Amino acid sequence: MKKALICAAAFTLTVAVSMPGTYAKYTRESGNFPHIVNLSEFPQGIKHWRILRHTLKLEIPQQSKAVYQLNIEAPENIVVRNNIDVSDQSGKKIDTKITINDKKVILLFAEPVAPGTMLTIEMNNVKKTRVTSGEKLYNISAFLVGINAELPIGVVRLRVN
Repeated sequence: MKKALICAAAFTLTVAVSMPGTYAKYTRESGNFPHIVNLSEFPQGIKHWRILRHTLKLEIPQQSKAVYQLNIEAPENIVVRNNIDVSDQSGKKIDTKITINDKKVILLFAEPVAPGTMLTIEMNNVKKTRVTSGEKLYNISAFLVGINAELPIGVVRLRVN
């Protein structure tokens, strides 16, 4: 009986850990528009953990216009702090002015980020204000060179167990 209970617990933990914690879907199906690749959380799937790191990956396709600003709207129970690192696919840091206004994070790039770049945005020391369950949404929008409007580029769904 004890052995069966241990096996069942091990199987349940294996299944829970192997399920993805986040889902991302970009709003445009076109290959010439920046889109979200994924959002990861570390540590992942721990319901009562308060301080986390959220890493957002965003692709700017070769056919796209350069991006000069990104806006990230955080979920209601998430506090994003001013400890954000932005880098390209080679790991090179990108000079970015970071402004946080309540739940909105504004990333203003010193130079527009060129097409063909994969951006990695590491939001360190993100704080959960309360334990929650369900799904929380990050809304991402961008400003592109030559277009004077904020364009929604996707929603990232962070699943909270």
